[in-house]
Amino acid sequence: MTEQPWNNASRNALDRIDRSERRFCLFVILLVAVEMLFLWGFVRLAEFSNPVHVLIFWSAVSTHTLLMFGLAILWGHVSRSTRLVLKAIDLSTQRFNQKD
Repeated sequence: MTEQPWNNASRNALDRIDRSERRFCLFVILLVAVEMLFLWGFVRLAEFSNPVHVLIFWSAVSTHTLLMFGLAILWGHVSRSTRLVLKAIDLSTQRFNQKD
């Protein structure tokens, strides 16, 4: 039996999604490395005997931590929603193929 055009289209779309997700994971790893470099430099330069430096350090760390947690939660939500939509499309095409 020949391959249906919607099967090719869905396979191509899933391949593109997988490639973009891998690139995004590499980008996130790069951002984490840059953030760690920034934090390491800040720790090396700060005088922790100065209360202002301690306050700036803890405010920067807490702000970045909350931001990273929020982005991780958002990433998980979008990935889960995308998987659910793709699963629904796959199930609907399977039902359509079974009727033919």
